[in-house]
Amino acid sequence: MVKKSCVVGYYFTPDSLLEASARVRDRKFQSWDTFTPFPVHGLEEAMGVKRSWLPYVSFVAGLAGLGGGAFLTIWTHYFSWPMNISGKPHFALPAYIPVIFETTVLLAGVTTVAFMFTYFLKLPNYFKPIFHPDLTCDRFAVAIEVSGQEEAETVRKFLRDIQAAEIHEVEGAL
Repeated sequence: MVKKSCVVGYYFTPDSLLEASARVRDRKFQSWDTFTPFPVHGLEEAMGVKRSWLPYVSFVAGLAGLGGGAFLTIWTHYFSWPMNISGKPHFALPAYIPVIFETTVLLAGVTTVAFMFTYFLKLPNYFKPIFHPDLTCDRFAVAIEVSGQEEAETVRKFLRDIQAAEIHEVEGAL
């Protein structure tokens, strides 16, 4: 089995990172990522990241919460505790709205967070390599995953060509 490693190129300005990301995207590397200390506008386009389908997961979870909240209140009113209080109708929608709203928001929020962390971010990941201690302070990085020494040399040369300030190789996969 070939050990995975990452070749990391460091940059000091967001503009240089955007240009490098576009060049890496055009080179069509299989597994690569960028790291920034703060959000950089336009980085998704430079990386070629497609629109997320997380909003659709949230919508479906919200619909499930809506249905579950409606089922909970209607079942409770009709079958668990069937009471006629002050002549109210059996289907008292204004009384059900707070519970239905809260279950919709609760299920959509919890499902969205759980799905985002497990599917998109692949957390918990205890074996993520630490590239540089200053990465979250003042540096920007492009990390490209490689599987062999000859591939690492090719990537190092490419990163030098796109003006990386520093280049390091780190053990571990993205």
